[in-house]
Order: sequence, then structure tokens, then C-alpha cells
Amino acid sequence: MDSERTGPLRWTGPILLNLLIGLPATVPLGCAWWLVSEWLPMDCDSIQESYSPGFSGSCNYSTLDSGPVVMGLGAVSAAVVLGLLAWANVSLSRNPALGRATWLRAAPFAVAPFAAWAVLALFAV
Repeated sequence: MDSERTGPLRWTGPILLNLLIGLPATVPLGCAWWLVSEWLPMDCDSIQESYSPGFSGSCNYSTLDSGPVVMGLGAVSAAVVLGLLAWANVSLSRNPALGRATWLRAAPFAVAPFAAWAVLALFAV
């Protein structure tokens, strides 16, 4: 019975499922990345502010206009992904054949697709 609970085959299901959940997890993480890298560094709160005399900051209308949409998309998709992660790592971890520790150790693999995408994006020339 202990031989069934050990070995790499015990880990494949939880890791593959968390990697699969990691694919839609790139949407809220990508939205957060965009908000931090594009929207927050802007110096203006409205496009009218950029036309005021003495304004010397950076203001991009398309970025300013897309901010609320990206925040909404990020919030909704994050709720969906968190629901999927809760379902996978809490509900399925009740299976006594695998154990809860296996699922909890496999949970960080949900971030792996975004991490791979981020590394490729940072080092792309």
C-alpha cells in the first residue's frame, strides 16, 4: 500500500492539473503586470490634465482609457482562477490515495506558465 503512495506517478496528476490551471492564470497575472508597468507610471489622471499649462509628464490616452477595463478583466479572471485553484487543491486533495500534502506542494506550479512567459518577455530582444 505504501508503494502506491510513493514515486513520481503520485505527483503527475496534481502537477499537470496545476499547470493546466496556470494557463488561464496568465490572464490576471498579465493584467497585473500591465497595470504596474504601463498604467501606474503615468503622470496624469485624465487626458485633460495633459493639456493644462505647465504639464510636463507623460500621459498616454490609450493606456489611460484601457486602465479600468484591464482592472475589471483582471479582477474577474482572478476570481475564476482562484476558484479553480480552490477546487483543485482543496476538493481534490481530499482523495486519501494522494494526500493533501501532495496537492499543496504542487500548487505553485500554477504560476509556472506565467513565469515562463515573463522570463521570455523580459529577455526578448
